[in-house]
Amino acid sequence: MFRWAASGALVAALLLVGCGPGPEQAELRLGQQVWDRTCRVCHLNGLAGAPAKGNRVAWAPRIDQGLAVLVEHALQGFSGAQGSMPARGGNPQLSDEQVAAAVKYMVSQSQ
Repeated sequence: MFRWAASGALVAALLLVGCGPGPEQAELRLGQQVWDRTCRVCHLNGLAGAPAKGNRVAWAPRIDQGLAVLVEHALQGFSGAQGSMPARGGNPQLSDEQVAAAVKYMVSQSQ
């Protein structure tokens, strides 16, 4: 009986491990961390024309350009009629993956 109980507990534990966050959720979590540490400075209240996270009206025309364009602007920097975006949010230590994750996070919060 003990072997079955122990085996059942092991199976249950393995099933729970398989129920962890998927790659998309992990990427959004990473994006939120990057946003909290870097992007928040401008994207919390729209500093320098940055669209505030969650502002659907401000984000809509940007989202319409497509994710690839938004990521490129975040990586390379951008200056337009509504404001400017420094390359990598002004943090040159961010990897391409971190920048892309932050953009995806802000988009997910602003649709």
